[in-house]
Amino acid sequence: MKSNNPVVSNEVKNYQDSQNAFLSKEVCISLAQEYGITYKSLVKPGDIVREGEIIAKAGNGPEDTTYLHSSLPGKVTDILPCYSPDGKHNYAIKIKFGGSLSYLGKKVKEGSADHLTPTNVINSVIDNGVINTFKTAKPVNLGMQIKNLKNCQNLVVRMYDEDPYRITDSLVSKFYINEIVKGAKVLAKAIRAKGIFFAIDQKFNNKDFLKLEIASDMHVLEMNLKRYPCGTQREIVSNFRRSALRKNCEIPLTKNDLFIDSSSVYEVFKAVLCSIPSISKPVHFSGNCLSSSCLLNVKIGTPLKDIVSQLGGFVKTPELIVINGLICGSSVQSMDVPITKYVKSVEFISNVKRVDNQIYSCINCGNCRFACPVKLSPDILYTNTINFKFMPENFAASSIACIECGLCNTVCPARLPLSQTIALLKDKYTKE
Repeated sequence: MKSNNPVVSNEVKNYQDSQNAFLSKEVCISLAQEYGITYKSLVKPGDIVREGEIIAKAGNGPEDTTYLHSSLPGKVTDILPCYSPDGKHNYAIKIKFGGSLSYLGKKVKEGSADHLTPTNVINSVIDNGVINTFKTAKPVNLGMQIKNLKNCQNLVVRMYDEDPYRITDSLVSKFYINEIVKGAKVLAKAIRAKGIFFAIDQKFNNKDFLKLEIASDMHVLEMNLKRYPCGTQREIVSNFRRSALRKNCEIPLTKNDLFIDSSSVYEVFKAVLCSIPSISKPVHFSGNCLSSSCLLNVKIGTPLKDIVSQLGGFVKTPELIVINGLICGSSVQSMDVPITKYVKSVEFISNVKRVDNQIYSCINCGNCRFACPVKLSPDILYTNTINFKFMPENFAASSIACIECGLCNTVCPARLPLSQTIALLKDKYTKE
C-alpha cells in the first residue's frame, strides 16, 4: 500500500515545540490502561489523593504487581463506568482537582544512571506504571514485558509512527531527542542489550544530531516510509536484513529483541532518571475541525471536551473523532472519553462522507489475500472462525504470523472485520 505518511511530506518541520495542556477540573482515570489487564481501585469516594499517588493495582503478588497513579491531586468523587478510547466499556476513578501539585511546575532533578542496576531500572519502570505502546492496539506493561523476554539481544527504538496518518512519535523524537537517547541507554542496561537500534525516517530532521549523541554500540537504521506497513516489528527486521548496517553489526536484529516506540522511551526517561510516574502523555491533536494542530502534554484522565477550549474551540462540528490514526486506531462518539496512557493522537473530522456500514457476506473476491503482507488467507480464517468450522491446526495457527496492519479490512468490499477476528484467533494460539 502506498503511504500518505505526513512525515514523508515533511509536515513535522512545521512544529516548533510542545505545550502542557490546561488542567481539568476533574479527571476520569480508566482502570483499563493496558491490553488484557484491569486494575483494582485502592481508593474510594471521599479519599484525598496526591499527584502521582498510587490509586490502583493489578496482579496477585510482588512479582507481577503493576500500578496506576493519580494524575492530579484532589478528592476521589466516584468510581463509575465510562467508555475508553479503544471503544470498550470500563470503570474509571473520578478525581476532582484540588491541592498542591507534586510534579507539574516543579524543577525536575535528573538523576545519574551510573549507579543503576538492571533490577533498579525494571522496578522503577514497573513502580511508575510505564507501558510500551509500540503496538497502540495492544499496549503492554513494559516492566512485565522485560521480565518475560527470552533470547533478547538488542533494543529497537522506532522513532516514527506505524500509522501513516499519525505523527506523534515523530514529534516526540524531534522535541525530546536527548531524553530518548538517555532513556534508551538505561533501558538497554535493564535488558542487558548488546546494541541499540534507532529506526528512523530517512528524512528525520535530527538525524545528524542523533549520530553525534550515540555511542559505538548504537546504530541508526534508516527506514523508507513511502509504503505501508513500515513500522511493524517484521518490517523493521526485514529492512535491517536488506541494509548495509547488517555487515557492521555482530548481533543481528531478530523478532526476540525488545521493540519500543519513542513515546514509551520518553516515559522511561521520566520514570527512571526523574522519578516521575506515568501521569501524563504527549498527544497530537489535529483535524479540519480545529484552527490549528499541536502536540500537548496531557494529564491521564483528562476528557476530550476539556482540551478543546485550549485548542481554540471547534471551527466546524466534528462528525468523527479518531483515536490513534485512521488505520491503526478507533473512533469514539463522545467528548467525555478520557485520555489514557495508550492515546497518541486525536483527530476531529467534519463532513464525513456517509457510507453504507452494513456488513455483507464474503464475495470471495480475494482482495484480502492480495493485500496481506504476510500471505495469509484472511477470508478463510474469518469465515471458519465465526461459523465454528473445523480448520487444520497448522492453518489456524498461521494467524500467529498476522502483523495486525489492517490492510485486509481496508480492501474488503463486504466490510468484514477480518483483522479483528484474526487478532482474536492469534491471541488464542499466542497464549497457548
